[in-house]
Amino acid sequence: PESVPLHLFGAGHPLTIPFAIALGCDSFDSASYMLYAKQLRYITEDGTRNLSDIELFPCNCEICSKYTPEKLRQLEETTKINELAIHNLYAIKLEVDKVKQAIHEGRLWEYVIKKARAHPKLFEMIDVMTENYEFLGLGTPKFKERAIFLYDKYDQFRPEIQSFHKIVRKFKSKKKKLLITKESSTKPGYLSPEYLALKKKVKDFDSFQVCQYSPHLGLIPIEISDMFPAAHHVASRIKYIPEEFTEFEKTWEDFFKKNKFLEIHYDKKDEFLKYFVKILPKEIKKKSFG
Repeated sequence: PESVPLHLFGAGHPLTIPFAIALGCDSFDSASYMLYAKQLRYITEDGTRNLSDIELFPCNCEICSKYTPEKLRQLEETTKINELAIHNLYAIKLEVDKVKQAIHEGRLWEYVIKKARAHPKLFEMIDVMTENYEFLGLGTPKFKERAIFLYDKYDQFRPEIQSFHKIVRKFKSKKKKLLITKESSTKPGYLSPEYLALKKKVKDFDSFQVCQYSPHLGLIPIEISDMFPAAHHVASRIKYIPEEFTEFEKTWEDFFKKNKFLEIHYDKKDEFLKYFVKILPKEIKKKSFG
């Protein structure tokens, strides 16, 4: 039951804690801080280091501020282990606090994806995250105070993005002509200079269903461009590969099945959009406004 806290035994490393929390764990316990110390291993935010290999401490805790690596290595064995254990415990506590702050800011997804890049094997966790987006969505707020950040193809599986896709897949328009443009930098789309300029440029503008699009969010009907996260995201301005955006394709197909457009107007220089226009039925007329 969701009301019962989920405890995870033996999870005491900064690399595993964020993923455990993202997947629903509420509390942890571990003796790793001491077990690692007995092996003279120093915990960092992205792994562990043998004390003998460290030239400078990448930490400002009371132990790392008190000793240089060389001085810590020269301590009597029991003292050395105990001091190293204190640092390790500090590193674990710091990671828990970082995750709490990420949750507070609504950026747990961004934080977890960033942590996944700390090691090639850990990067495999991204597949776990993207394959279980429906489960992750159960604990994700429908609205957030801050804009979410979108970087690459993996972000199309964010729970907030998936929620928006579901809304668009049910969207129905009475209009027979569709006009699609890239999403504007100003949000919501209907307040953007690009939209207002298009409104003046296109004849019979009111006869068109207007959509902006984002590789991550898919189609964004202008009427709902003020919804979260359509109006509350920042995306990297890079060249995206259309074949990698499977959620865009699903929404694209559902949107055209739900609506009976006779014409689609788009910029034929837009390589990303051209890929999806090609899969439309032949009876839909394709016209350029670019």
